[in-house]
Amino acid sequence: MSQVAKVKFVNYRTSITRSLDLIGAGSVLPKKGLIIIKPNLTNSSPPPVTTSVAATEAVYQYCKAHTEAKIAIGEGCGTGTTPEVFAALGYTDMAKKYGLELIDFNEAETTICQNNNALQLKLFHMPRAAQQAFIISLPVLKDHSFTKTTIAMKNMFGIAPGKFYAGSWNKAKLHSPSTDKSVVDICSYKKPDLSIVDASVALKGMHLAGKHKNIGLILAGFDPVAVDTVGSELLGHNPKKLPFLTLADDLLGTMDDIEILEG
Repeated sequence: MSQVAKVKFVNYRTSITRSLDLIGAGSVLPKKGLIIIKPNLTNSSPPPVTTSVAATEAVYQYCKAHTEAKIAIGEGCGTGTTPEVFAALGYTDMAKKYGLELIDFNEAETTICQNNNALQLKLFHMPRAAQQAFIISLPVLKDHSFTKTTIAMKNMFGIAPGKFYAGSWNKAKLHSPSTDKSVVDICSYKKPDLSIVDASVALKGMHLAGKHKNIGLILAGFDPVAVDTVGSELLGHNPKKLPFLTLADDLLGTMDDIEILEG
């Protein structure tokens, strides 16, 4: 059984702490090595298109209180350059405040991974920094033009280096022939170790624009399939009709055996 915390949003520090405590995250975080917080910074648009720097700071503070592992922030933006997006959304200032490394996955040093059982990405250019790191996926709850929803799993597109997967935008090659299959493949190479979803204000309609929807929740869990199942339902979708979830079910997590921890 997979557990998903569903906590009423009060503020980021309070609600993220509560959600992580409910799933026992403090005892699961690695005590050494590297933790990478991976927000959704697809472009320089303000939240809820992108992850609020305040949410990321709350996750950092939780990690800092529970481990001595190195903590960094990593992203590979979808349009523009990642350093410009970091600066525009307050992440450069946050990194200076806490002495954190900002990792640009679009330009990172990589190694080639192979999975002959992959649905379409038989080879994947994996950023070396991400390969052995504990990854925390920190997306906003949003609808998506290709996959219906973009939550914890789709957020992992950010680790795919744009220098290998760019077309008309930095991740364009991942959207053909199937965005859903690319989601599953990338998470098969590196799925989130922990997922925290900002569902305080969701984005309905599409991922780069759309209507704001006040949901007033924070979600958290170790199983990204379970987290995305719960999140997709909150957006009004039937998870059983979302190909990336049905393909990932029983491979990367579960859609069915989910315990909701409310707080």
